[in-house]
Amino acid sequence: MSDSNGRLALVTGGSFGLGLAMARHLMEAGFAVLACGRRHERLEKAAAEVPGLRTLAADITKPSDVDRLFETIGAAEEPLDLLVNNAAISRAHDYNSTFTLEADRARDEIETNFAAPIELIRRYLLMRRERSWEARPATIANVSTPGALFPLEANPIYSCSKAGFHFFTSSLRRQLVDAPVDVVEIFPPALDTGLAPDLVIPGLDNNGPEVIDEVARRSVEGILKGEPTILPHPQSEQLVAAVGDAAERVADGVNQTVLRQENWDRAGA
Repeated sequence: MSDSNGRLALVTGGSFGLGLAMARHLMEAGFAVLACGRRHERLEKAAAEVPGLRTLAADITKPSDVDRLFETIGAAEEPLDLLVNNAAISRAHDYNSTFTLEADRARDEIETNFAAPIELIRRYLLMRRERSWEARPATIANVSTPGALFPLEANPIYSCSKAGFHFFTSSLRRQLVDAPVDVVEIFPPALDTGLAPDLVIPGLDNNGPEVIDEVARRSVEGILKGEPTILPHPQSEQLVAAVGDAAERVADGVNQTVLRQENWDRAGA
């Protein structure tokens, strides 16, 4: 067995920024880490910066790349015990603008932020079942944003795709309540990682490498503790507190009455 204590973590968007910082802290906590990203050059630089980091060039929106990713995971020495869905795209959109109206700039943003991580979760849970890992404690950590809790006019596709993923995360946590799988959601502040080059964000210059590293450290601490909601920075705490948890309180009541039909999974596609 390797020095990872038999635990493997996958970090999407792990070649730079928050993803790479989280990968570093996860390795310090004893995980072997596989970081995936789209750009070979960034992955090569990440591997040089973090000795021992495993990397794989993969676009999580492409089924063939996802197949290759899970083949790599399946061939690893360690079972996958932690999935960190960190990859994201954020663009400016203005539906008054000819620039926005003349091109489909939303589709890959929705796929990266919403559809792809859901598919990774499905594939991961299926792998746990097929590999008889279901008794192993595990964690699914979804990197969200305070902007998932209220509409952001400047980048509405990022906001709504992250909102959808936020509510999926909450629903998934309820479904897996009796499984040994923690479902955690991380709400980092706006960080100076180059995620949103189209936007002007107040105070972004103050959230550079040192803040990114501290947010990553606090996020990993929360993952290891199984905290369902991780607020790794005062800005996160302020924004999430301002919105409140009214939706969760309503969901607790509604979910007691809105149920799946009996034999719903035998009715065919």
